[in-house]
Amino acid sequence: MSVNSTTQGQRPSANTEQQPKGKRFNVSILGIAVPVAVIAAIGSLETAQTERASREVFFNIQGFAVMYFVFGISVSVILGAFIQRLRVWRLGRRHGVFTDLGARITNALTLGAGTGRVTNDRYAGVMHWCIYSSFAVLTLVTILLAVDDYFDLIFQVGGEHAFLEGGIYLAYSLVGDVFGLIGLVGIGMAVFRRFGPAPAKLTWDRRQSEDAIVVGLLGFVLFTGFLVEGLRIGAHEIPLGHENWSYWSPGGWVIAKMVAGASNGALLTTHQVFWWIHVIGAFGLLTLMALTKFRHIVFAPVNAFLKRPAVPSYLAPMGDFEQLIEEGASLGAGKIQDFSWKQLFDADTCVRCGRCTEVCPAYTAGQPLSPMAIIQDLKSYMNHAGPLLIAGKDASEEVNGELVGDYVKDESLWACRTCMACVQECPVLIEHVPTIVDMRRYLVMEQARIPGTAQETLENIEQRGHPWRGTQLTRETWLEQLRDEGVEVPIFDGSQEYLYWVGCSGALVERNMPITKSVVRLLIEAGVSFGVLGQQETCTGDPARRLGSEFLFATLAETNVASMNEIGVRRVITACPHCFNSFKNEYPDFDGQWEITHHAEFLQLLLAQGKLQPKEMDGQTITFHDSCYLGRGNGIMDAPREVLSSIPGADLVEMPRNREKGLCCGAGGGNMWLEEQGTRVNHLRTAEAANTGANIVATACPFCIQMFEDGIPAVQADEENRSIQAFDIAELLEVSVAPPRTSGENAIPPGVTG
Repeated sequence: MSVNSTTQGQRPSANTEQQPKGKRFNVSILGIAVPVAVIAAIGSLETAQTERASREVFFNIQGFAVMYFVFGISVSVILGAFIQRLRVWRLGRRHGVFTDLGARITNALTLGAGTGRVTNDRYAGVMHWCIYSSFAVLTLVTILLAVDDYFDLIFQVGGEHAFLEGGIYLAYSLVGDVFGLIGLVGIGMAVFRRFGPAPAKLTWDRRQSEDAIVVGLLGFVLFTGFLVEGLRIGAHEIPLGHENWSYWSPGGWVIAKMVAGASNGALLTTHQVFWWIHVIGAFGLLTLMALTKFRHIVFAPVNAFLKRPAVPSYLAPMGDFEQLIEEGASLGAGKIQDFSWKQLFDADTCVRCGRCTEVCPAYTAGQPLSPMAIIQDLKSYMNHAGPLLIAGKDASEEVNGELVGDYVKDESLWACRTCMACVQECPVLIEHVPTIVDMRRYLVMEQARIPGTAQETLENIEQRGHPWRGTQLTRETWLEQLRDEGVEVPIFDGSQEYLYWVGCSGALVERNMPITKSVVRLLIEAGVSFGVLGQQETCTGDPARRLGSEFLFATLAETNVASMNEIGVRRVITACPHCFNSFKNEYPDFDGQWEITHHAEFLQLLLAQGKLQPKEMDGQTITFHDSCYLGRGNGIMDAPREVLSSIPGADLVEMPRNREKGLCCGAGGGNMWLEEQGTRVNHLRTAEAANTGANIVATACPFCIQMFEDGIPAVQADEENRSIQAFDIAELLEVSVAPPRTSGENAIPPGVTG
């Protein structure tokens, strides 16, 4: 789309005839009144015939008390299975779920019961709506029938029916039939989806026998429901002259017409047989909820309530390390007891739909990670080790293999980018990333089983306060370069309104220093009161936390919080989404309470206030890449686009995967410092950017910039014919705002015309 484009409304034709307002009003009233009168007349004629409409609940059924016995068996199986799983979940650590109740209830109603994410796959969305709405409505229909039947028995109010008679009964019948038919449509779609040309994601963990049982029994119960209804209508309602009642049960009426030639005795006998078949099938279907993935129809809304209301990029602290060590607790998660009971419940909620794996950047690149497989592997281990632990046995001696290393492979855990695409996509609200990071913590802090490059990174953070091994730059190199250009940047002393947190990448990576300097120049241009820490800055600890070294992260967080509070920091600006996420969402756990703003939002605010005035930028087509920790993780997607849109002459085009569905650059989760198997993720994302036809890929993250700088030469090897370059939004805005500069290193980003 062009950021300069405008929309022009269509002007009405001068020849269009306009009726006077009064006449138009009268026509509108007649248009409503006539059909209403017709409907009322028809209704009055029908009332005399339908006011006695009703039906006997156990028509033609003897010994119906046996039904309660069958129901009791079903309930017993359901309760037994639930209690068995509950005992397994209770093996996990405590997990609080009664905070932010408003947000949790909203999640349960919208994302859970409302199946908010299911519709991300359009076909599956329609299919699930048909089946789910049918199941929910027909369950309600059955409950209302029971209430109507037992109301007099319980309250002794007199009368055969409490409310299901006359027009109410007919409307009730129509609703039941309509949603029964809707359910059959959904079953047909499910059969085609599962047993026809299925999408690849449904073949990664296909269990056709289970699918066939669930889908088949659902369809069988719905069909026999119509069959029983049709036999009752054919044997009873129509012979008694009440065929007009049966019109309100269209599915049953069709069946009744199909069997109209049979004798009344045959219809009654067949009705009895299929009534019992239908009842046993219905209770069998309920039992499947406890034994198969069909239980997600209940578990999904529950899991939506249990889901953390916090942003998906938040990781919870482990607690007091000294206390954990004294208690002999594991550092990280290597066995069932190390996970929270919520994480174990996640594993039982998974329906193996494959959506998480489909959007996983590592899997897309052919790397050894499937988020769905990790959750299923955890569930397999639960199924093997859980009953042993409940019985008081040592699972490590009885189970063949360890959870981390055997069931879940090390290389799968290290391939994760913690980009949260899986968490964003999961229709049953599973939170994969915290579970993966907990197992990484176990590998790092308990097993010391960590890739060499990751170990070097952690050592560098611990010893030098940054992850960049071998860099010759210091945290003040960029300050010295600006000073040589005549720009003095104040050191924060508490008198300034904002601390500009540069971050390790902004200060110590040569490509990212121009971004840091662009942000500073823009802040100075806008007259913002700010300062920097210079050499006093150290790593926020984000790479350490994502790589699994929670102790190192906690140490850095406590140090940073103490020093920043000591110098009077109140507001922080940063250009790094990872630093932003740590400060905003994770440092409050360590008493770091400040106002945190990412530079994309801050620059957008300065533009809105008129403190920055962009000028023309000719011939630039820009595609914007959403950083995972800025967009999907913290919901900041509009601000960077608005910054780019403010530049006159710039055209903004989108990649196919954008905003909350954007593809990761590949650097997250510490993978900036890990070797990759398969195709590099950043090469995939770079190709997507180049295929838009844009000549600039813009982002608002220094890690993403580095990944694009690596990816562009790989995707477009011919340097002379390269069509795309990577810039931060601050670099592009500065070129448009600031007067042209011809001196100084990287004064004007190459390829950008100011």
